[in-house]
Order: sequence, then C-alpha cells, then structure tokens
Amino acid sequence: MSRWNIEEIAYFSHDGRVRKLKFKAGEVNIITGASGTGKSAIIQTIDYCFGSSSCEIPVFIADRVSAVAIKMVNGETQAVISRRVLPGRSKTSHQMTLDYGSSCELPERSEDLNGTASRGDVRSGMERLFGISDANLQSSSEKEDEASRISLRQTTAFMFASKGVIDSDRVLFHGLDITKSASHIIASLPYFLGAIDARTLQARVRIHGLQKGIETEEKRRLQHQKDDDSFDSVSAALLQEARACGMPVQEAPFLSKQSRLEALQLLADWKAETPLTLLEGEPTPLARVLDEKQQVANRLIALRRELRDASETSRLSEEVEAGVERQRKKLQAIEFFSGGVHFTEKCPVCSSPTNEPSARQRAIKQAFAALTQERQVVRRNKPVLDAFKVRLSESINTSTREMQSLDMRARELIAADNIARVKEENSHKASRVSGRIGFFLEHSAKQVPFDSTRLEKYQETLDELEAEFGADATEDLLRAAESLVSDNATEIFQKLPVVEPFEKSRIVFNAKKPAVTLFDASARRSYKLTDLGSDQNYLSLHVALLFGLHRFFAAASSPVPGILIFDQVSRPYFPEQKDNDGSEEVELSVESSDTASLLNYFDFMFKETQRDEGLQVIVLEHAYFSDDERYKAAVRYRWRKDGKERLIPSEWPAR
Repeated sequence: MSRWNIEEIAYFSHDGRVRKLKFKAGEVNIITGASGTGKSAIIQTIDYCFGSSSCEIPVFIADRVSAVAIKMVNGETQAVISRRVLPGRSKTSHQMTLDYGSSCELPERSEDLNGTASRGDVRSGMERLFGISDANLQSSSEKEDEASRISLRQTTAFMFASKGVIDSDRVLFHGLDITKSASHIIASLPYFLGAIDARTLQARVRIHGLQKGIETEEKRRLQHQKDDDSFDSVSAALLQEARACGMPVQEAPFLSKQSRLEALQLLADWKAETPLTLLEGEPTPLARVLDEKQQVANRLIALRRELRDASETSRLSEEVEAGVERQRKKLQAIEFFSGGVHFTEKCPVCSSPTNEPSARQRAIKQAFAALTQERQVVRRNKPVLDAFKVRLSESINTSTREMQSLDMRARELIAADNIARVKEENSHKASRVSGRIGFFLEHSAKQVPFDSTRLEKYQETLDELEAEFGADATEDLLRAAESLVSDNATEIFQKLPVVEPFEKSRIVFNAKKPAVTLFDASARRSYKLTDLGSDQNYLSLHVALLFGLHRFFAAASSPVPGILIFDQVSRPYFPEQKDNDGSEEVELSVESSDTASLLNYFDFMFKETQRDEGLQVIVLEHAYFSDDERYKAAVRYRWRKDGKERLIPSEWPAR
C-alpha cells in the first residue's frame, strides 16, 4: 500500500549552502540527540511547509535559513514543497513553491526551487495531490464558514505527537488546545473517517449555503413583520394624536391599513388656518377694558375719598351743633335771674337799682345771640351737606356697577383669549403632527411587501438535501468508523506498557467531541482521560489512538498522509534518569524495567510499519539503545551535545 511519506527535509542558508535530512518511506526513522541540537524543529518545519498561518520555527534556525523545503513521495509520485523564511520577528512568508511529478528533486540552492505560488494556491495544490476533495469546493468565490472547511491544515492533527500532546492528560490531538484550530479539526474528523465523501461534502457546503440563505430570508421576513407591527402602532398613535389636536380624523383608519394610509395622507396635507392679527401698536380689547377699569377704579378712589371727607365734615357739624346747643342752654340760665330779656338793672339781693352787672349781662346776651346764629348756620348747611353725600354715594354706586361690568367683560375676554390660545397651540401641535405623519409616510412608502417565494424554495431544497445528506444519513457511518478506530486503539493499548487498573480496559473513541473513554467490562466501570494518572498510561493511550487512527486511514484510503512524528517517546521516563538532566543523549540498555518498557514502544512501531500499510514513523528522541540492532539501524542521525553535527551547523551565518 502506498501513502504519502516524507523522503527529505531541506534547510537553505543565506550563503548558498543546504542541509538535507533523508528519511526512509514506510519505515521507522529515528533522530537522537541532546537538547539544543534542533531536532524538535523538524515538526515546526513540516507544519510551516504545510501552510501554517505563522512560522513557529525556533529563532536560532529561522535566523540562519532563507527557506525550508520537504520532499514527499507516494509510490511513483513525488512532490517538493518549500516556503521562504523572512528576516525579523515575523519570520512568516506567504511565498511558497510546489513542484510535483514522477521525478522531483530538492535543489542545492533555494533560488532553483520550482513552482512559485501563494500560500493559498500551494495549499490547494497539495490538497488535490493528497485527495482532499474539499479543495475543489473551496475555489468558489463565496466565502464559506471556516469551521466547516476541510483542508490540508487539519491533517497535521493526526500526524504530530508534539511535546504538548504525547503524554498530555487533556489534549488528545495536536492543535486541539488552540481554539481556532480545534473547531476545524473537529469538523474534519467525519470526512477523514470516511463518514462523508466528496459528494456529501459538496452537499454539506450547499446545505450550509442554504441555511445561510434561509437565515437571511427569515431575518427579512421578521424585519417585514416588525415593520408592519411598527406601522400599525405608530400610525394608530399618530391618528390618535391628530384627533387630540382637533384634526379631522375618521373612524375608517382603524379598520384597514389602506384606509389608514389614506387618512394619514390627508392629515399630512393638512394646513392650519391663518389667525387674524391686530395692527401693529393697536391695543387688544382686553387691554382697553383693563385701561377703562383702571380709570373707573381711580374715579372710585376719588369719590370714596370725597365721601369720607363729607362724612367727616357732617360729623364735625353735628358735634358743633351739639356743642352750641349745650352752650346756649347754659346761657339761657340768665332768664331765671330777670324778668325777661329787658329786665331792670337792680341788685339781686336788695332789689335796689344798680348799674354794676349790666356789662356782664350784655356779654352773656351777646354770646347767646352768637351761639344762636351759629346754630342757625349749622342747621342751614346740614341739608346741603347731606345732599352732597347722597350724590357722592350715587356716583360711587354707579362707578361700582361700571366696574362690575368691566370685570365681566374682562373675564369674557380672558376666556376668549384662553380659547384662542388653546386653538393656536392645537394648531401648532397639529402642524407638527402633520409634519411627522408626512415623514412617516415618506419612509413607510419605501417598504416592499415580503415575497416568501425564495424562502419557500430554499426550505424545500434544504429539506431534500438534509433527507439525503443530513446528519442522520452519516451517523451510522461515523459510528462504524469510531468502532473500528476504538477496536484498533484497544488492541494496541493492551500491548503497550500500562499501569493498573487499565491493562484490560477498552478504548472508546468519540469523534464528535473528540474524546476517549476507557471502559473496564469486568469492573463495569468507565474512566475519563484525566483518570489515567500515570504519564506512561497517557503515552500509551496517545500512541494507541494515533496508530489506531492510521490503521483506519490506511484501510479507508483516507487523504491523511501516512506520517506519524513523535517528539521524545521517552519523555515519561526521563525524570527517573537521576544522573542526567535531559540535556544530553542517553544511552540505554535493556537491563532496567523502565528501559524495557520504553523499548516496548519501539518494538511496536517496528512491527506496525511492517504491516506494509504505507505508514512512516519519525521519532525525535533523547534515548539511544546501544544494544538493540533494530533501533540502531533505524537511527538516521545522531547529534551529540559535544559533537559538531546538529540540525543547522553552527557556522551558518545569522541575518
């Protein structure tokens, strides 16, 4: 059986030199070496040539190379893929080359690499070479959802067992710990497991497009419904507001949308009547009434003041009259001492005639006469004063009635003014409402009725495709593939070093998550990945699952390349090497149990490649088994810390 393997990896320097690593197809290839010799960069190099979005090649190497390349073979077909490495911090270049045919060789100079193209074009070309059917579908100008795209990039998840994966208690495949990559890997598994084929894949892409179209049409339909509801509520509110302003609104608008539109159009064309205006400087009727009222009030004040003065004068006259009357009565006492007014002057004791009191009598008489005259004056003026008071009272009553009449006229004018003001305010409100109605109609008129024909057509086509290619149609195939992978992984797992209680456990693989569960039938107990505990158990599980998948890939002719690369299988065992800090290559013998357990993994790998299923295994390792001939024969390169050989010669110049 033939699958895509790696034959060579090349690193091109800036000064025209090249470093080539050669591997054997369909066999186990081991590179041993100390830390810092660059062996782990092989995974990043292959990943970079497989079109990664960024360059993860370590800086020491990236600074000393201008390009990297890999040569892949599949039977008689060969392919050379290369990619530039830029100077500086970014390192990432989108310039690649792809050359394929029956005879392709890695040149000695990077300038001689053939087939220059963009990263996207090279990836598409490699996908076609590998048989990834989605490559043709992705040439469409329509941008598809990246999570549903099957591409070359997802194959690396099943090729690399990097240091973050090989004995991880949480990460099942390379790239699943990166959110963006994880969604792509999960979406690709059904395709690589053969649960969906190219025709199904094409239908899935079409289903996805139809779902997007239906989603768009549903949004349009909901928007139209929302617009209709908004029209109903807004138009009803505008009509009610117009009615509150006194505008002519009929009952018809509340019956149908068309009658509402007609009524709204009439209201939009409504014009307010122009109110009458006074000449400039002319007082208003209310101002004139208030002016008259002020004049009457001033007149009333003057009349009341005169009436008070007249009343005061009348009171004083009455007091004077009373005082005069009292004085007259006192002076009338003289009549008791004489026979009358013309009495004989004589002594009041002896009655002899005398002239002595005559002067006093005359004075009394004169005073009495004066008082009598004053009384007559007061009595003569009193009717005049009373008549004057009556006239003043009548004038006050007349002015009061006039004031009351003016008050009534003022109230009427104020009421009329308020009514006019309300009408004016309503007119202004009506004008504003009319303008808003016009604006509302202008925008509502642009609304096109929703046409459900396209939505119904999309839904009908989607139902047909889902009936034939939907999840139900592929569920059985996916379950069967999961079962076969689980069987393969379980068989391998039980051959590898495993710490109890998992020696007889069955691996159950779930491709949808993806996840694994270990099930012990005898104990009727299942275990999650995090329950394994021992690093050795995790290593065995990852090795078993990856090889189990590749057995299935080979049987199903999956487009995943037949390449498995492990970064230090001995990783769980190195902490037990007390005399070694992990920075140097370790020579081991089979004397210890741990060494025997570690060698068990390599024995399995040798046997697995002998199944002739086109699987190539590349191991980047610290351990070196000096007494195992198969192991030594599989070692392609041995880079000691104290030696000169390493991935990139130290004498290569840096940029």
